[in-house]
Amino acid sequence: MKTEIYCETCKEFTEHEGIKKELYRCSVCGTHVHLMPEKEVELKAIFSKEDLTKIGSVKLPEEEEIIKGSELIVDLEGESRLGRITAIQLKDGKVVEFAKAKDSVAIWLKEVGEVYVKFSLHKKAITSSYKILFDGETEFAVGEEIEIEGKRYLIRRIKHIDGRLLRHEGEKAIAKEIKRVYATYSP
Repeated sequence: MKTEIYCETCKEFTEHEGIKKELYRCSVCGTHVHLMPEKEVELKAIFSKEDLTKIGSVKLPEEEEIIKGSELIVDLEGESRLGRITAIQLKDGKVVEFAKAKDSVAIWLKEVGEVYVKFSLHKKAITSSYKILFDGETEFAVGEEIEIEGKRYLIRRIKHIDGRLLRHEGEKAIAKEIKRVYATYSP
């Protein structure tokens, strides 16, 4: 069995031939290397998208640091979804903001692959609320014109999930980081 492994002698990834369990030989220089596979742990993944919650799992190397706010791909009933970690539960039940995978039992995630962006649209004295589904990487900018239901609106402010309010022309945020977009009718 051949596999690509970083060779310390060649100083690059080269093809290595499996000699026996966990022992490989570089096909270029003949150097031998022991390669122990990383042990993995499977964690319960509680995945939320709006009011819908699904439970799945994620496999991680046991020494990997899990950090609140980072993103992971989770297996949900045979379907992979991208989520942002919102909480980490340790084996003793404590909820923390970072931990090693081996010390954890569950993680909570919020959907960021596709997200609903909330809009407050102002037209004279009337304000309407909308929720529209976007790819999590869709970018919005203060001063940008958008079209909703055939009408054009000018983005005036963007409320970020961390609490910041973007209000200067050209300031941007991506959909997965937006709490609400405020826009006014632009005939």
